[in-house]
Amino acid sequence: MAHKTRNYKTKQRQEIINYLKNIENSHITVQQISNYLKNSNKPVGITTIYRHLDTLVSEGIVKKYILDGVNGACFQYVEENKVLPIHFHFKCNQCGELIHFDCEELERLHNHLLSEHQMNIDLSKTIYYGTCKSCIQKI
Repeated sequence: MAHKTRNYKTKQRQEIINYLKNIENSHITVQQISNYLKNSNKPVGITTIYRHLDTLVSEGIVKKYILDGVNGACFQYVEENKVLPIHFHFKCNQCGELIHFDCEELERLHNHLLSEHQMNIDLSKTIYYGTCKSCIQKI
């Protein structure tokens, strides 16, 4: 019986990894993972998802972002032996969307702070707040 349980957990773990791989370069919450699995007729309990994500983070397969202390953590699949490029986060004050984006100007600022001021900003905990393009167009 224990062998069967272990295989079941392996399937759950693999389902989570597959989902995160399929939405590469996106930050996903535990609730979004849960909803996806439920909609795929493969429901997994929230506690189990957290347990698998904690393991995947400790193994370096998944990156955990704690962005605002209010909405919980987001997770992103990290390809094995791949260094994630510098990227930034923007949260819309209107719709609440969290946007993952690249910007050469901000990357230069980040590198300047590191080289000239010896300040290494933790981008996984840094968020720019404002109004997104969609919400601006609605105004």
